Amino acid sequence: MLAVAFVFLAYVLSRTQQYKWGALLLIVVPIIAVIGVLLTSTAALTGNVAFFFMSISITLASLLLGARETVISGAVCAVLAVLIFLTHGNGEPIDWSVVSFYVVIAGTTSIVSDIRDRNLRALESSQKDLQKQVVETQAARDQAERSDKVKSAFLASVSHELRTPLNAIINYTKFVVRGMMGTVNERQQESLNKVIESAKHLLNLINDVLDISKIESGSLNLFIEDNVDLKEMFDAVKSMADTLIEDKPVKVELTMDDQLPLVSLDRQRVYQIMLNLVSNACKFTKEGHIAISVRKTDDKIHVEVEDTGAGIAVEEQSEVFKSFKQTQTGLQQGTGTGLGMPISKSLAEAHGGRLWFTSTQGKGSTFFVELPIKTQMQTPVAVPA
Repeated sequence: MLAVAFVFLAYVLSRTQQYKWGALLLIVVPIIAVIGVLLTSTAALTGNVAFFFMSISITLASLLLGARETVISGAVCAVLAVLIFLTHGNGEPIDWSVVSFYVVIAGTTSIVSDIRDRNLRALESSQKDLQKQVVETQAARDQAERSDKVKSAFLASVSHELRTPLNAIINYTKFVVRGMMGTVNERQQESLNKVIESAKHLLNLINDVLDISKIESGSLNLFIEDNVDLKEMFDAVKSMADTLIEDKPVKVELTMDDQLPLVSLDRQRVYQIMLNLVSNACKFTKEGHIAISVRKTDDKIHVEVEDTGAGIAVEEQSEVFKSFKQTQTGLQQGTGTGLGMPISKSLAEAHGGRLWFTSTQGKGSTFFVELPIKTQMQTPVAVPA
């Protein structure tokens, strides 16, 4: 009954998170059972039964506690084994092999227990280090996100402040070119037109920086219009392409389905996407053709812009949609910021569509855009770097 009480008490202690005390009680239960028999019985004790009970004590000590407790348990069992032979052995000599058995078992299990404890301590240390690294990584990530938001806000603010005086420069220069401020000769007009051209180029760069900063901060929203006529939009895109080609031996072709539906989208942003694709094609195509095709496929509008330009090397194709990244061909052109494609991809995905391309170096590229006929209002997200 005492052994049963000890087991119950050990269970209660473990439920109250007093694990060590509960383990100690479980370990002493087999020893107490053997001692109880020794004290209450004068008959010969069946050695195998006693030895079995005491070996349970050593096993429990190695499993539940540490090496020290295992050694102590083994020593107690060895002493009890000697007492059993002396008091209940019917005059038989002490079987030292039994005592040695407990010593060997205790020594072996204590070593195993020590190895286990060392591994557990190493594991706990590794877990603490990992938790520390996770906390540090999260803190660094939070700091990076805060810094990125500050950077985006700063770029947006600066870009916005630069656009106002730059627009004024462009407009007032146009007034001068038109003779509204007095007569200007041909040489002066040529110089002033170069000023306007450079100012417009700078304005486009500023607009790109402003757009990417708004996209990264999640503050650029689409303004969806219903019943947008794609024919009108792509006629304007082709007209712009004809202007950008200038006198290069490049033919610009536009093919559209006869029955293109009216669509719902952000007219300005989709025009921006198409202008980016076409202007890139015009920039990198020295001769050949640029083919723009627009067709309806299921519930989507499918656009292709194919050129016979320089193409993009395989190892550089992963850089095309990364902010501020340019291919070797783009760097040789010496213009742009590397923002046009990332902005275009983000805007296409914000419409619920997608933008991708295929390219062969030396043969040309084809960019594909798919847009839904009915666009749901969404917020553009930055393309992962």
